[in-house]
Order: sequence, then structure tokens, then C-alpha cells
Amino acid sequence: MRVPLNGNDEFVSDVNNVVNQINDEFIEFLRPKLKMEKVKVMLGDGTVTSSETFDPTEIRNLYSSFLKKLSEWIISDVSVSKTEDLHRLFFQISIIIDKFYLYGYFGIQYHSLAVYKVDKKVLEIQKELIKLDQESFERFSSLAIQGNEKIKEELKKYGYEKLDFEELFTLIFEDSLLMTRLEKIALKHENEFPDIAELNKKREKLLLELNEMIIHLYRITPVKIDYNRLIQGEEGIISYFDIEVIKNKKSGIRDPYINTKSIKSHTTNQIVNKLNEVIYTIRNSSH
Repeated sequence: MRVPLNGNDEFVSDVNNVVNQINDEFIEFLRPKLKMEKVKVMLGDGTVTSSETFDPTEIRNLYSSFLKKLSEWIISDVSVSKTEDLHRLFFQISIIIDKFYLYGYFGIQYHSLAVYKVDKKVLEIQKELIKLDQESFERFSSLAIQGNEKIKEELKKYGYEKLDFEELFTLIFEDSLLMTRLEKIALKHENEFPDIAELNKKREKLLLELNEMIIHLYRITPVKIDYNRLIQGEEGIISYFDIEVIKNKKSGIRDPYINTKSIKSHTTNQIVNKLNEVIYTIRNSSH
């Protein structure tokens, strides 16, 4: 069952209260590190503009500080998931108390935007790439024209120069020997243009240099979101808990339905105490 639980018994009231406190504490725990800082960046067209970002590394450090101090709970690694520009940075905790399994999820969801560093080298590389692309186009055009002429000459030897495209395609597809001969002619012709390969190498090198100039801006609205808003891709901070009954400890089978009215006071106290430890750990983790 997902907290907050429905009902008005002692277990529901106590668990809902402490989990709500955890959610509030977690938001305040992260909020100082989610303040957007102004930065200067360069867009793809070379325009320099002012934007804002926060540093996810700071959030990761907060997570690590919290997890190091949390005792007895089973903890996950800090994880990142990405779907296009939508990112999640999160961790999970769990614990077994009596016959109950408690699971907690804590994280943020935010957007990422790729831009360039403010550096004139970006424009220099882009100009060089345009120049190389133009040169490559001219060389490829020349190669194609000359190559087509050589293919035509070869086809003329066999009396195929008057075939239309479909007839020629069928012929080449059915005659493997002719296809092999034409491929050899084309490859030999390409080898007569080694400068094209060199142009490609230069282009790849420049693209790698340009890629190294890319930085990412991270955007988030530091508000509380629930699971549904998380799935819908909204920005924000999320923490939630699930509580299930362990039906079989050996197989690990669990039941999400809980009869909260049947839970004894000492079990309620145990669960609430472990959840209170989460609050204490959040408060005592360094900012």
C-alpha cells in the first residue's frame, strides 16, 4: 500500500504523520542545492546568452551523505535514468519489520539542455566544418560523375548501355558476376580519391572537438511531486513509501493489502521508530 494510507486507526494515523514529515524534511534537505545559478552559454548559432542551471553533483553528494548515516536499512546505489532530456536522480531504501516490508523512494526529476561553452573556438570549428562539408560535396560530386562514366563504359562492353534503371537493377541483382565486376570498378575508382578519406578524418576530429565544448544546463522546479506527476514527466522532488505484508519469507511473496486495524501497537511503534530514524538522519546529514 502506498502511504498515505486510508483509514482512521492508530497505525494509519501514526504512519501517515511520520511519512508526511519525511517528505517535508526531504524537500528542505535538497532545496538549498536546487537554487538555479546564472551562467553564460553559447547557442548553436553562436549567440551568447544568459541561462540558469543547478549542479546535480551536489544532490548526489547529499544523497551519499544521507545513505552513509542511515543504519539497518537496505540501501541502493544512487542511480540516474535518462529519457531524452528528462533525467531522474534517485535512491531507494527498504527494511523488514516483523512481517512487514517497507520500501522508500527518494529522488528528483529534472530536464537537461545541451549548449556550448562560451568560447570562440566553437565558431572556428563550425566554420571549418562548413568548409570541409562543401569541399567534401564537391569531391563526392566529381567522384560520382567520373564513377558513373566508368560504370557506363563497363556496361557498354556487354551491350547493356540502353537498359532503363529497372531493367539494369534486375540484371545486376540476378547476375552476381556482373555485380562483382561493377563493385570492383567502383572500389578502384574510390581509391583514386584518397583525399576524400582524409577529409572525413578531419571532419570526425572536428566533431569530437566540438562535442568536448558541449555543456549541459539542468532545470528543475523545487516543488513536491507525487508518483503520478513523476510518471507524467513533471519536474520536482519526490519521496514516497510503500508498505506490504510478507506472505512467505522464503519465496519473498508480498501482499499490498494490509488490514491496518489488526496491527498491534508494538509493531506500529517499531515501524514508526524506523521511519523516525529516517527523519533524524536527514536532519543530521550535511548540506
